[in-house]
Formats: sequence, C-alpha cells, structure tokens
Amino acid sequence: MDNKAYLDEIAVKSKKKFSAGPILTPLMIKLIAAAAVAVIAMVVIGGILSAKNNEVAEIHQTVYARISSIVGDESPYEEYAERLKSSDLRTYVVQMTSSMDTTLSAIDSYYPDASKASNKVIEENSGTMTALMTTFEDAKLNGQLDKTLASETAYQLSMLISLEQQARAKSTNDDYAQTLDNSMRDLEALQKLFKDYSDTH
Repeated sequence: MDNKAYLDEIAVKSKKKFSAGPILTPLMIKLIAAAAVAVIAMVVIGGILSAKNNEVAEIHQTVYARISSIVGDESPYEEYAERLKSSDLRTYVVQMTSSMDTTLSAIDSYYPDASKASNKVIEENSGTMTALMTTFEDAKLNGQLDKTLASETAYQLSMLISLEQQARAKSTNDDYAQTLDNSMRDLEALQKLFKDYSDTH
C-alpha cells in the first residue's frame, strides 16, 4: 500500500470515528415541543387574565359613568325635572340625585380609577343618555312628561341596580362593596316610587 492509499484509509476511519450524530434527537425534539407549548400557554393565560381584569374595571367604570350622567350638569334630569307638574316626582328626583351624589363620593374614595372610563364605556353611556334625553323631549312635546319620566326612570334604575350587582360581585374592597349595597337599597326604594307613580297615572 503506497503512502497516499494509507493516508486516505486513515482519513476515512477518522471521519467515521468522529462523525457527529443527528442534531435533532428525539429527546431534543420533545424538549423544543414542550418549550413551545409552555410559551403558547403563557401567552393564552396572560391574555385571559388581561381580558378578565379589563372586564372587572369596565363594570366599575360603567357604574360610575352611569351615575355621573344622571346627576351631572348635562343630565336629562337637570334639564327636565323642573318641568314636571307633579311635586311628588320632583321630590323623587331630588332624593335620587342626592343618593347618587353620596354613592359617587364613596366610589371616589374606595375606587378612584372608576372615573377613568374607557372609550367603549363613554360611548355606550353617552348613547343611553342621549336616548333618554330624546325620550323626555318627545314626552314634553306630547304633554306626557310626568308619566314618561316616571316609567323611564324606573327602568333606568333597574338597569343601574343590575350594573351595581355585577360590580358588587366583582368587588374585593369591603368598603366599596358596602357602598354598592347601600346604593342598591336606596335605588330599589326609589324605583318602586317611580314605578308606582307610572302605574297609577
């Protein structure tokens, strides 16, 4: 065997002896797959938790925005309560706004972020108040303001009570929860007054 043949034979043996195995072994493939599944799971769980937190914040913001719209300077009640013929209804409106003012002050103390409403909450609430204003205006023109305001207010209070129940269920602050309990108690009594008026006139 000449030198060249001998060297070629050694080179072939060396290549066989030191050749690397496959880069992706079954174990390596399993580890990569497990890591990918873990990353996907973390992203999904993070998204779910974020959506849940947004949902909780949104219900508190909705309660705050709705009450603010009812007692605010641009409220339909600010515009139309003084036009009511019934002194009883005017008294009920004063009682309602007084109770809601107390609730707003308490919410500000226990849940200050409630006033920072999202665009979605603002738009939904604005639509509700615009529709209510239109209903009151039409009723005034038709000479039915007292009865319409009473029935619509009974309905609006039932919606607000429902929102407060949802907020109460998601509350982790005992003082805030008590505020909502007190508010719901007042609103239920007021709702009955407005409904009774509407049913009897």
